Amino acid sequence: MKETDLSTNGRLHQVRDLLQVVSGLEDPQQVQIEFGRRMSVIEKVDSYISLSVRGLNPGEYKITRMLLSNEVLEVNPINPWKQWEDLPIHSGGFIGRMIKDPTPRLFSDFYLQDDPVFGDRLAKYGSALVIPLFDSGAALNWSLILRTAPNAFSEHDAEDYLMQGNLIGRMTRNLVIQQQINDLNAKLNEQLDEIAAIQRSLLPERLPELPGMSVAASYLTSLQAGGDYYDFFPLDDGRWGMIVADVSGHGAGAATVVAMLSSMIHAYPERHRGPGALLTHLNQQLAAKNIASSFVTAFMGVWAPDDRVLTFANAGHHHPTRRRFRGEVGQIQGAHDVPLGVLPDVRYEQSDVTLDTGETVVMYTDGITEAFSPPPDREMFGVERLVQAVRDCTGFPSCVIESIHDRLFEHTKARTRDDDQTIVAMRVEES
Repeated sequence: MKETDLSTNGRLHQVRDLLQVVSGLEDPQQVQIEFGRRMSVIEKVDSYISLSVRGLNPGEYKITRMLLSNEVLEVNPINPWKQWEDLPIHSGGFIGRMIKDPTPRLFSDFYLQDDPVFGDRLAKYGSALVIPLFDSGAALNWSLILRTAPNAFSEHDAEDYLMQGNLIGRMTRNLVIQQQINDLNAKLNEQLDEIAAIQRSLLPERLPELPGMSVAASYLTSLQAGGDYYDFFPLDDGRWGMIVADVSGHGAGAATVVAMLSSMIHAYPERHRGPGALLTHLNQQLAAKNIASSFVTAFMGVWAPDDRVLTFANAGHHHPTRRRFRGEVGQIQGAHDVPLGVLPDVRYEQSDVTLDTGETVVMYTDGITEAFSPPPDREMFGVERLVQAVRDCTGFPSCVIESIHDRLFEHTKARTRDDDQTIVAMRVEES
């Protein structure tokens, strides 16, 4: 095996350094400036002008940069990607003739004078190459490469510059696209943050003091606006209504449905009729909206402190977990039907459960039970782990929530979430 020593090839090292530098740049303007300055040394180019016809009428063009020295952009220091509208539109002259045909041109006795756009600024250059730069199949940009000496370019140079210019142009275009994507993502994230803030404002500002109950709640958002919702509202005769709901999907759509759901609940004048009637009303309203691919699971309860009865209806939601005074943990079974917004004519039934002093009821959304462990196992947290977390604590609401969160972190090994995670824990206290 014979290796050629390239250490003495100065031009090769200059090209390597150029590519290494521009690979770390994110601003297309800086990429073009760096290429212009360094290529003038590597290729012994005296001056460089770039032009664009993107979005203009036939025959019109804009000078996007004019590098007539190695130090400054002499004509316009304007960033053409950010200040395109500030660049003047030209037509006619030498460039106007060149851009009619997307073909490279070589001039050996150039010396351009009295041009309507450049005047005599290019009169000292004896050689010129006009290179089309293609984008989506059309010559939307052009390069004018200049040397002061006459007969300074060959046909081989034209081939090289055509290839180099278009590769550089594609690299620059990719940076422009990436910059546009980053800007759009930033705007999108800003909008999602606003939506998430509105969504959080729909939750109780502070938890109510329910008679005969101590209450704690936790609402942890995913990386974007989601669809979890919980609320408490007073009814007649000292009773309190409560709901935990989960809208399918994520993002702005789910958060919008949460806002609709909240408005429907608080505008419904007959909430006192019970959870079955309220879920039936919500289902009719959501089904009538016919929101594509969207449904809501919800657990609705009414707490009557005088007889310690929790009356509930369930629209496709997880059964609440019940921790008895002696530590036994199970689920509250009973009325259970399809999620809201799926079938328009569902009449939701309701059930009653009597709770004793010291018993705890835990309501939650599927962001808890469907949290996954890391690869390669990717195992869901599941109901059994949640039940064990409730069993391992004292049963006081704050302890329940802390225990579930600890177990979740042990399982997922992550502080971030793929879905919103809501927990509402209520414990029956001495009257």
